[in-house]
Amino acid sequence: MMRIRAVCFDFDGTLAYMSPSHWALYAEAARGAGIDVSEAALAADTTDRAWEPWMTPLGPVHLEASASQEAFRALRAGVAVDRIRAAATDAPEAALLEAGRRAAIFEEDAARYVLFDDALPALQRLADAGIESIVVSNHIWALPEIVDTLGAGALFGGVITSARLGYRKPHPAIFAEALRLTSARADEIVMVGDSVSADVRGAEAAGMHAVLIDREGTRELPEDVRVIRSLLDVPLEWPLV
Repeated sequence: MMRIRAVCFDFDGTLAYMSPSHWALYAEAARGAGIDVSEAALAADTTDRAWEPWMTPLGPVHLEASASQEAFRALRAGVAVDRIRAAATDAPEAALLEAGRRAAIFEEDAARYVLFDDALPALQRLADAGIESIVVSNHIWALPEIVDTLGAGALFGGVITSARLGYRKPHPAIFAEALRLTSARADEIVMVGDSVSADVRGAEAAGMHAVLIDREGTRELPEDVRVIRSLLDVPLEWPLV
């Protein structure tokens, strides 16, 4: 068995969740702009076109939008507009733009995020074992401040958010940044997340190990994906091949 020296965590859906949901946030922003759209209508559209303008063969890249918080906020507003427009097809463009602006501001509010009950105990378990933890997330500019406000900042050796880096998982550049922050080799790192494509396959392509968090145990997953039901089950060792 090989001892794990660092663990990378996705944020949304892994360490924390939004309460109420992100769809509820969009609905709230839309109502504030005079658009009547329900959370259910927003969630019903499973075709996410919002990131297509930045897609590359390796994953989304948005370096210009990552030049500043204001620039990335504008990108996020555009993502929100795309999603609200899909659920409210007859909404005026001016109202959609206002809804997007509101949504981008709302999602920066740390009070809208809640840590899963197993997050802090799991992070402390790793710290007690001498294993470093890093956040590696496709998320907003304010993520480091959100992590601090939730009381978890001291348990991480770094917080990498795609908003500031300009690359989204599964792009190898975001995993290379994680390697830069730790002295661990890639094969001494485990990535923990809730996305097979972004977290598991992205990390494996970077030479890391990966586990998928599935708290309900109801997802249909490829046989080669290692699954955990709780963050307290993050492995401290990995079998040698």
